[in-house]
Amino acid sequence: MKNTEDKLFNGEDTEVIVLYPDEEQEFTAAEKFWFIENDKLKINNQKFLALLEKRGFRKYYLGKEYLFVQVENNIVIEVQTVHIKDFVTDYIKSLDEEIEEGISSNDILGKIINQAPSLFSKGNLEFLPNLNENFKRDTRNDSYFYYQNCFVKVTKDRYTTHNYNELDGYIWEKQIHNRDFYISEKDSEFKLLFSRICRGNEKRINSLISANGYLLHGYKDPANAKAIIFMDEKPDDGANGGSGKSLLGIAISKIRSSLRLTGKNFKFEQFSLQSYEPGTNIIEFNDLSRNFQFEMLFTTITDNMMIEKKYKDQLIIPFEHSPKILLSTNYTIKGIGESSLRRQFIVEFSDHYHLNHCPEDEFGRRFFDDWIEEDWNNFDNFMIRCLQYYLKNGLVEYERINLKMKNLVANTAEEFIDFMEEIKLGEWHNKKIIHQKFVEAYPHFSKNIHQKTFTSWIKTYAKLNGMKYMDKKSGDERSFILSKIENGRMDER
Repeated sequence: MKNTEDKLFNGEDTEVIVLYPDEEQEFTAAEKFWFIENDKLKINNQKFLALLEKRGFRKYYLGKEYLFVQVENNIVIEVQTVHIKDFVTDYIKSLDEEIEEGISSNDILGKIINQAPSLFSKGNLEFLPNLNENFKRDTRNDSYFYYQNCFVKVTKDRYTTHNYNELDGYIWEKQIHNRDFYISEKDSEFKLLFSRICRGNEKRINSLISANGYLLHGYKDPANAKAIIFMDEKPDDGANGGSGKSLLGIAISKIRSSLRLTGKNFKFEQFSLQSYEPGTNIIEFNDLSRNFQFEMLFTTITDNMMIEKKYKDQLIIPFEHSPKILLSTNYTIKGIGESSLRRQFIVEFSDHYHLNHCPEDEFGRRFFDDWIEEDWNNFDNFMIRCLQYYLKNGLVEYERINLKMKNLVANTAEEFIDFMEEIKLGEWHNKKIIHQKFVEAYPHFSKNIHQKTFTSWIKTYAKLNGMKYMDKKSGDERSFILSKIENGRMDER
């Protein structure tokens, strides 16, 4: 644990408490785990474990796996065996050199070192008590953020600051931001950044704000489980970059604990998520490749999350405690089936920012790196207000700019889209003849686009354009018809 005095205060009239107190080790009878027997110094293992328990050491179960942790003032930190050894060593060294007649602190430390293989073995430390599942978590209607001087409770109507002595559950140490927080109505530069990303369009801005708030809300609703996808609006897949997607991902990680993975080279393998740590709120797949397998995330988004780490049991994180998913990409996420679409919430980023014009050019400084305390506080208040907006409005939809075209290109081909623009609606067409006309117009497709694939492309084209597709068979002839759907009714005229 930390040894600095991070004092918690809120306002002028405040009770000062210490988040990480300096421990003045004092030998008491209750902490005595050594004794003399037949003129030999010995260790009482049960009392040794009792000292560790008194100083907050516990086991915390994650499925079948468990962690060793230390708890102080409801703050939980994961520890390894070496940290427990450090604690015991520091504790012994803090005692008087001569503890009692005939026994010095050096004698006890030497004995501990000699018996370290048994005292600090996994089997012995497993007798530490379990940490009960009493973590402070977001609910459907409220959310919590943690700073050096206070924690913040957020509802759709207001947000308030509180002293840590009001905290009624555990939190992970990594959840506490290393900065102070004060309520402020001042605008953050991020508000203007959002406007630039969305070309100043109010509906798009509100949609981005709601997606941001969704990610910041630690509560997971099984009826509304989505992956948030940041995608360039330009129809030409892969030719963009620098639009602000990664910057916003970093911004979110400044508020909620994120595991950031490089999407370009990511592969869904046995240990691909082993970097996960307890308290992680978001898993971000940054800069996805063209062939990213979104369907591999289906279970992760809507069900329990399974994580495997080398040499450890499989970790199963219950859905309600598992991280949310953020994806950023220059490409279109392939897949137009219901299972895919209902798990996605897409926000398009304009090309206001690009590789030759970045936010630093516009604002005259680097976000985060060049900020002073006031900038951070304005940013924190803005992000909290994004969460409030989401609590009030949910995820806000808008008419995407080029999403339909990008999906069509990703799931068919640009030449096919041009070809289908000439197909008359409301008329029956012979599948074989239409396929032959296509390969005659675009010979380079003749070898790899067979009739079955071509028919699936027609169905995709109809679905993404809001059309009705029907087919029929008469003898050896197979035909299809495309019809517009207007006001919920099929129009075959």
